[in-house]
Amino acid sequence: MGASEGTAESPPGGGPSPVPAPAPDDRPVPVPVPATGPSPATATDPDGGPSPATATDPDGGPSPASATAPRPVPRTRLEGRATAGGRVYQAGRDLHLSEVHLHHGGPAGPLAVVEPVLPTGEAVAEVFVGRGVETGAVLAVLDPAVGATGMVVVSSVAGLAGIGKTALARSCAAEAVARGWYPGGAVFVDLNGYAPDPADRVMPAQVFAPMLHALGLRGPVDAAGAGQAAQYHRLLAERAAEGRPALLVLDNASGIEQTADLLPRSRVHRTLITSRHTLATRGSRTLELGTLAAADARTLVEEQYALLAPDGTGTRDDPEGTERLCRLCGHLPLALHIATALLARDPDRTPGELADELARAHRRLDVLDDGERAVRAAFELSYLRLTPEQALLFRLLPLNPGPHLATDTAARLVDVPEDDAVRLIRELARAHVVERAGPGLWRQHDLMRAYAIELLGRLGDDQAEASNRLLDHYVALAADAVTVLRTGPDHAPRAFHTPEEALDWFDREHPNIQAAISMAATFGDSDGAVRLQEGLIALYAHRRQTTEWEGAARSAERFAREADDVAGRSGALREVALALEAAGRADDTARAAETLLRFQRTVVRRARAAPGSLDCAELLEHALAAVAEGERLLGGRDEPLVRTLRMEVARAVAARRNGGAFEELGVRALREAAEPPPGSGRPQGEALAWAGMALQKLRFAGRIHNSEDDGEGVGLYAAERALAMIPPTTDPEEAESWREVCDVLARYAVESTTGGAEARASDEFTREEWWRTCLPAVARAHEIAAAACARIGDRAAQTDLLTGLADESFASGDYERAVGCRYRLAVAAVAAGDEAGEGEALAGVAHAALLLEHHQEAADAAERAVPLLLGSGLPAVAGRALAALANARHRLGDLAAALEAASRAVSLAHSADDPQGRAAALLVLGLAQRDTGAGADAHRSWAAALALTRALADPSFTARAEIFLISVGFPLAEP
Repeated sequence: MGASEGTAESPPGGGPSPVPAPAPDDRPVPVPVPATGPSPATATDPDGGPSPATATDPDGGPSPASATAPRPVPRTRLEGRATAGGRVYQAGRDLHLSEVHLHHGGPAGPLAVVEPVLPTGEAVAEVFVGRGVETGAVLAVLDPAVGATGMVVVSSVAGLAGIGKTALARSCAAEAVARGWYPGGAVFVDLNGYAPDPADRVMPAQVFAPMLHALGLRGPVDAAGAGQAAQYHRLLAERAAEGRPALLVLDNASGIEQTADLLPRSRVHRTLITSRHTLATRGSRTLELGTLAAADARTLVEEQYALLAPDGTGTRDDPEGTERLCRLCGHLPLALHIATALLARDPDRTPGELADELARAHRRLDVLDDGERAVRAAFELSYLRLTPEQALLFRLLPLNPGPHLATDTAARLVDVPEDDAVRLIRELARAHVVERAGPGLWRQHDLMRAYAIELLGRLGDDQAEASNRLLDHYVALAADAVTVLRTGPDHAPRAFHTPEEALDWFDREHPNIQAAISMAATFGDSDGAVRLQEGLIALYAHRRQTTEWEGAARSAERFAREADDVAGRSGALREVALALEAAGRADDTARAAETLLRFQRTVVRRARAAPGSLDCAELLEHALAAVAEGERLLGGRDEPLVRTLRMEVARAVAARRNGGAFEELGVRALREAAEPPPGSGRPQGEALAWAGMALQKLRFAGRIHNSEDDGEGVGLYAAERALAMIPPTTDPEEAESWREVCDVLARYAVESTTGGAEARASDEFTREEWWRTCLPAVARAHEIAAAACARIGDRAAQTDLLTGLADESFASGDYERAVGCRYRLAVAAVAAGDEAGEGEALAGVAHAALLLEHHQEAADAAERAVPLLLGSGLPAVAGRALAALANARHRLGDLAAALEAASRAVSLAHSADDPQGRAAALLVLGLAQRDTGAGADAHRSWAAALALTRALADPSFTARAEIFLISVGFPLAEP
């Protein structure tokens, strides 16, 4: 073993040549000594195979080797404004503001908002007069006790825009519910059939799912449209069989394609449809709704005026003006309501004066037909009476993408305190340009909304900031709602105090959130879409609506991908897996969990590239949590990948070397990776996991390192944890139970030298890097493994490890460490009575001490080694020790002793048939001969050494010998 350190090299960084140049006193370079010894065997993985291959990315390709630093993902700010034509320019795409919401190409399509029909006493009160005949006709159809003809009974109400179709339908439906006719449920849905863009018209495919929820379906809604349709009709059939009729109010339909698939198949149920056209609906009764009778129109104005201005007398004082006002409003309820609101806002104006203004407005609108002209004139007069603040809110209201908005949302839209928004929105309601949709909720008639959109474009309002504030508002409240749903009331944010409040908010704002998601996606604000989608995910998860949960999570993953938000994408993948688990789809859950785990490589890469430690820590925390979830979902079926991922987290932590909480994160990752299989209860199992992790980490990195990619924080830390679990002393039986742990630690130490030979053969920088940054970690790995072997009494393995460390240290130029290891080996050999081992160790001390120029120490060690080696029958090793002794004596100036030792070394090497040892001894002998005046003898010795070296199959030793001979002036002949 001692002979394995023969080839002398200077420490890395000492010069470009591995052999020092001649000293100023013309002394020759150190005599080369042949190197011997086996190369370390390649160890295998503790699990019996190679370390796991790098997983592929969920996108289908291999994970890239490196990641660039993540760019910050700011919320996209909307830019652009409406033009007179209602067109919005933003990010190179055209958007049209429609009557219902921003037209978009988003994932959700048109939104179907299904509302429960409230009984008359609970519904929002509004003046509804006249229509007695029509009301009676509709109620006669809606009465379940009437019309049992075996047919589905459908009542279509047709008429002009603003004629009061929706008001009649709502009033009749509310009365029917108040009479208790529909225990199976009563619902209202606006089909938006007259949206300018047909793509914004609600079709049955968009209605089935929300209709099922509104009617109280128990269990998840089918993900496929055909499945939803089947569930819808099955639910109605069940209600019919139970004798529980349901009422469907389908408002604002433009064609039978919007209603046909929604019609119940049982005559027990009733459907009420409103349209601006007469629909040819089979089996229906059609009611053509005309304008109000003159008397009814006047009654509506008088009652509405009394409601808005209780002390006013205008309509009583000016009956003729009131009648003329009704005629100019075309006896249309919408125009009459607006005109009456104008009267109530200005008590000094008489109905006749307002009629004069309407007449002038009519003349400006002669291009319109009578009905449109009447409504439009009322709109213009009403708008002109608004204050600038009220007018701005009126114009901006259509920016809200959903069907209604709350007062706090209106405040954010115009950026005023909520108290001011309450005042503004109430004034708009008094002007009848918005209507109350419920407590704190408001909506616009579709005609009024279209008028506001036109004004928004005509006046050139900048809608960008208002739209940004609106999205920020929904995002913030959704985040607060998610927090309280997941953490409970003890950690409730300011917006909500209990989970119930959060759920109420979600129920109220659900259609607005869906529309806001579509708007955010359209405007390229993927981050905002992700945050809003997370709110819906929390809602669906809380209510165990697994189909909607999965769908929302998959949409969130797509948005997060577009936003380059790896944490958001990982969170969405986790939610997909959880939704599938909740649905009982085991195989799909396993596949989703595997996708989640594989994606954590991307998360860790992004964390390593993060410019700030805080961002890095957050991503790594996220990755650890996701790995734990994936492990739970898989039930431990992919333990190697789970352990590897946790090691990668620890590796990323070690690369930062921040200490403190950051280091604790890495320790936690290592601890979780090293946990033994559940129920094992054996410390040997946990220690084996720690040791295996150290070895696996080393193989993953490719080279041990004292900083950045490894260091004490990762592989060495794991090895130390394994060592700490081995008892300081063990009896033979207990020692055997720890054998496997020690074997893995020994493999870790042996494999830690990987890369040393390559580094030494490379450039100066690589050699120095290995010496300064890798070798200390190699030494620590060997020390740990040797200590472990010592604890179980395996002295042979301990000796092999110390010898391997001494060999690597010597070869890498760390001669001080090599000397220390050899002395420890000598002490151990003495304790074991191993004279051969002691002699080999001392011979190694001599060789290393020579290169440290500790010549006396080298001589002393060699003199002690030679008799031990000869007595142990190791003449070749003894001959090399004598060569080292001769070299040391020559350097100390004791030429006679040098000459004697060199001569003995040549003889021993010859008798042991060791040509390399003999050549090295001849080189030293030639030095002693030259310096004692025997120049001819020196020439013969060097010539014999040259001939031997050239006959050897060791080019490195031959080259070193030739360099030495050149340094002493010996002429090299051609071989």
